[in-house]
Amino acid sequence: MNVMERKQPKAATDPLAGEIIDCDVHPIVPGGLKALYPYMPEAWCQRLDTKGASVGLSPLSPRTAVPNGGTAIRPDTTPPDGGPGGSSRDYMIEQLIEGQGIQCAVMNSLQAAALAVALAGPDESAALCSAFNDYFLDEWQVADGGPLRLAMVVPSQVPELAAQEIDRLGSTKGIAAVYMPLINIPMGNRHYHPIYAAAQRHGLPILLHVTGTENVYHGPPVIAGGWPESFVERYVSLSQVGEANLVSLVFSGVLERFPDMQVLFVEFGCSWALPLLWRAEKAWRAVRFDVPWAKKSPFEYVNKHVRFSTQPLDEPDDPTHLKQLIDMMGDHLLCFATDYPHWDNDMPGQSLRMLPEDSRRRIFVENSQKFFRL
Repeated sequence: MNVMERKQPKAATDPLAGEIIDCDVHPIVPGGLKALYPYMPEAWCQRLDTKGASVGLSPLSPRTAVPNGGTAIRPDTTPPDGGPGGSSRDYMIEQLIEGQGIQCAVMNSLQAAALAVALAGPDESAALCSAFNDYFLDEWQVADGGPLRLAMVVPSQVPELAAQEIDRLGSTKGIAAVYMPLINIPMGNRHYHPIYAAAQRHGLPILLHVTGTENVYHGPPVIAGGWPESFVERYVSLSQVGEANLVSLVFSGVLERFPDMQVLFVEFGCSWALPLLWRAEKAWRAVRFDVPWAKKSPFEYVNKHVRFSTQPLDEPDDPTHLKQLIDMMGDHLLCFATDYPHWDNDMPGQSLRMLPEDSRRRIFVENSQKFFRL
């Protein structure tokens, strides 16, 4: 059976059904950019129309496209009335929320993120991010309550405009986080300070997520060692982006400057974090004079400020090995994620079943309750 056609477990198979918080769901705007025109000034609509601008389901090139028709979307997520998986609010609620026992799902738009960092210019990206945010708040009724929340996307190319967008929507009901798509500048760099300051003002955590543009376009983060030759090479190597930015965050002094800042690394995996922190801890103790502004140890900073999504789970042949890693790392650092509607998603009924009930409850429910503004 093709991996994209595997059947998803029913919610009844998970004892936490009805309580689970999913921190990574991808809604899609059907119909391309023209669906956003009601949420943009006329001048921007005319500009995009004149350029023939469009946005697809994936920014990947043929070199790194998913080897199954070029789409990462599960065929069975297609709504009954057509359109790509993730494009229907009602069907997402039926299939994911009700079907998998999800209490609350935090959405982030990869279409918007790709435009924010690479596929649009700086000013265009700001206008488009605002339009995407307003579209989901309105069309998906995010601001009206219900099970869906939005990680509002901001134009990382222009931090001042990103801060303005956070100030514009930061108090809006339904906004759970700030989705800050990464460009090829490490997180500790002063470039991002206006975004951090605005997020902290509004009590919103920062959500990081791959955009599909990494190592494909100029501007987004690159992967160490060179240009990947296939989808598999790129997919496996994406955790490097998370590793480099966690190191930058810990040693830059950002977490001293913004003491209430919270950061969630989503879809970078999580099994790399513990050995990376072992190395960071050793280096910090040996040469603290090199980064005197990093006043606490890497483990202290991460325990207070940083969380990681469970998806994509690295699953060894012996599940107890993953349990041992989580025990050493601390289950307080993990937040459950499905990555719906993508083919490599991790549904609740099949995830982390080797963990004891109290540990699963922390990961699937309590950690996200504390982290997001829900």
